[in-house]
Parts: sequence; structure tokens; C-alpha cells
Amino acid sequence: MFQKIKRFIDKYKMLKKNDRVLVGISGGPDSVFLTVMLNLFQHLYKIKIFACHIDHQYRKESRKDAEFVKIFCKKLDIPVEIKKIKLKKFSEEKARDLRYEIFYEVAKKCKCNKIATAHILNDNAETVLMWLVRGCGLKGLKGIPPVRGKIIRPVLCVSKKEIFSYLKRNKIKYCTDTTNFSEKFTRNKIRLNVIPQLEKINPKAISHIFELSEKLRQKSVDTIPKKCYNTFSPKEKTVFFDAAKINIKKIKIRKWRFGDKIVPFGMDSSKKLQDIFTDDKIPKGIRKKIPVVCDGKKIIWVAGVKRSNDAKITETTKNILKLELNHRGAEKNRER
Repeated sequence: MFQKIKRFIDKYKMLKKNDRVLVGISGGPDSVFLTVMLNLFQHLYKIKIFACHIDHQYRKESRKDAEFVKIFCKKLDIPVEIKKIKLKKFSEEKARDLRYEIFYEVAKKCKCNKIATAHILNDNAETVLMWLVRGCGLKGLKGIPPVRGKIIRPVLCVSKKEIFSYLKRNKIKYCTDTTNFSEKFTRNKIRLNVIPQLEKINPKAISHIFELSEKLRQKSVDTIPKKCYNTFSPKEKTVFFDAAKINIKKIKIRKWRFGDKIVPFGMDSSKKLQDIFTDDKIPKGIRKKIPVVCDGKKIIWVAGVKRSNDAKITETTKNILKLELNHRGAEKNRER
């Protein structure tokens, strides 16, 4: 199991030396398993682990879950922060959005550059099937990405059965969320009724679904004609550059500064960002909130507004740098 997860982590380059990783832990089997695994990886990767537990206060058992997490993390010598939230009207989507917001806040407080969530093989299968039921294009079949921005999912390659087997074998306790057995939610219906039937037909069903998701994620990059990378609309939230023409180590993100200039895509001369904002009718109140991506001192992208004419993709391009704008809540990508 250890080697399987290590290969997955290395494949997607999730961890590197001196990373500070915040683990989201509910106390359930998946997050307990993730925390145990990352704790084992601390010495190997020379990383530091922190934990965050969110008490939604919508179940009677939630206080006990929080107490369990405190004791569990103390045994592993992992600093943990307990956050309480309460929604007037509980919904999975609102709770998920709030969870990610809190994870980012705690990560910033603990100076963590990575946030690990306990999504597993079953979650990916559920997500893909949910999109299929609702009607989707290929994007929905891509499932849950192993890495999205700061978010990493080290145990996405592991099934629920494997987790239960590991925890039982090593006599590791965990909490049970009774709401997971309620068919009030669509995801639970798929988890309780559809997945078991698929596994009866083929025990490797959820693994095959994940393989499909992986292939589609890769194919969506490989099959785009290079000429398409150079098309850009101000509304686009994804841009592509020739990686060889960008100094990756010098890339930084900052806020707009008065006097900033960029050579807009398709042009030879520079233009002030202030003029671009005015032309695009971008309100003054949000201009300082727009990320400005720089290669050293040179601006290469005003995120979601304008990319520069630098580092364009050509027929000789070997490696492509993809930059994507995601709001903090977007990391979830409707995954869970």
C-alpha cells in the first residue's frame, strides 16, 4: 500500500522537500487513512504535516468526532486546528464551499503550501457517474483531478475496500458519519446502490473508471492542435505558453501596480494595464483583486483579462506551460 501511494504521489509530483501540508481530517476512515499515510511519508519526503478538522455541528456525534480527531492527531504528534461552522440550512454544496475556504485560511495561518484532501477511487467513480446522470460532455468524465492548484489528493488511487482492510489490519479506529447512509443525497444513492452493482459485474469497475478519467485528462491536453493554444479571448481563464521561453523559477503572482504595462497578445507595443481595465470596463473596485502573473519583472498574464505576446506556442514548441485561473472554491470542481 505504501509503495502504491508513493508511486501515485511521485507520478503527479504532489510532494517535495520542505513542503508544509495541511490535511483535512473529518475523523472518517478515508481522512484517517490519509493522515496516517502522510505521517509515514513525513521523513521520506522531509515534509511537515498539519491538520484541520471542521465541525459542521449538524450531527449529534460531531462533537465526539472533533474530540476523536484531537486525540488521534496528538498521538501522531500532528498539530491540529478545530473549526466550528453552522449553516442555517445545511446543503452538501454550501458545506463543501465553506470547507475549502477554511482550509485555505488555516493553510495560510500555518504557512502550508499544500492542502491534502482524502478523495479516493470511489469518490472519483461517484463523481463521474453523477455527471453522467445529469448529462455532461467529456469534461464531466475527467472526474477528480489528483492535483489542482494547492490541493493534492494522495490517496485518490486507493479504494474504500483497501482502506477498510488497512485500518482493520492495523487496528486503527475511525468515526462513522451516519449521513453517508442517507439516500437523501444523490451521491449517497450512487454510493449505496449503483457502485455495488457495478462491482458485482466487475470488481475492478471503479479502477477502470479512474483509468478512463486519467486518459481523458491527458488526451484533452495532447490532442489540442498547437495553433489553438495561441487563440485567446479576454474571457478565457486558461492560457498556454512555450515553457522554454519562460523562466519558471521567476514566475510570481502579485497585485496590479499603478504604471504596470503589458505587450498584449497579437501586438508589438506595450499598453498600460490601467487603459486595458478601462477599455474592458473592469470596475475600479476589483482591479486590485485581479492576479498579475510575472516572469521576473515582465508581466505575461493579467489573469482572466489579457495575456502577453510573449512565449507564444509554435510548431517547434516541445513543452507547454498551462496557467489556469481558479477561484478558491473552484478547486472542488464540483467533485465532492
